[in-house]
Amino acid sequence: MLRFALALLAPLVTASQTLADELACQGPFARDTDHKRLVAAFGAANVLQETVYEPEGLEVRASIVFPKDPARRLVVLWSDEKRLRRPARIDLEGSGWSGPQGIRIGASLEAVEKANGRPFTLYGFEWDYGGRIDDWNGGALGKLPGGCSFDPIFGTSDKAPEAALTAVASDRQFPSNSPAMRAAKPSIRSLALSYPKE
Repeated sequence: MLRFALALLAPLVTASQTLADELACQGPFARDTDHKRLVAAFGAANVLQETVYEPEGLEVRASIVFPKDPARRLVVLWSDEKRLRRPARIDLEGSGWSGPQGIRIGASLEAVEKANGRPFTLYGFEWDYGGRIDDWNGGALGKLPGGCSFDPIFGTSDKAPEAALTAVASDRQFPSNSPAMRAAKPSIRSLALSYPKE
């Protein structure tokens, strides 16, 4: 009897682990999702409503998934902020999730280029939108199923020379394979999915 019960539980555990590992534009993070669906997927104790701060000090209402687990915590910002529905962006900073093609926090510039199939364009650092992607340049990471965009944010390496960091401390765009960006040795510091504005 015990063996039979464990056999029934095994698929549920596997499904839960998969759900909590990959950040994709489907399931609880689909374009038509809402706060209630997140609660149904992850449990009421693991989904809270909070006010968070966006760049330039903007306050918005958001849903926080796994608020007490730094590795799995993520923030869902909504297009319909009043009703907490239709995600605008899903942000995470922990290492417990992966993005498309298994990309995780800490992935190098070269690894993301390989997944994209070509170089991409990103902004320089040391400002509110620093390290964000400007254009995937027709690569695979710019064409995700489900209608959302993959928006990792890069940070520079403490091991990079000071001159290299100064060269990319700018609001200009840089090709990912440019000598200046390569010298700064950036890697992903957070992952996000975003949907077009309605």
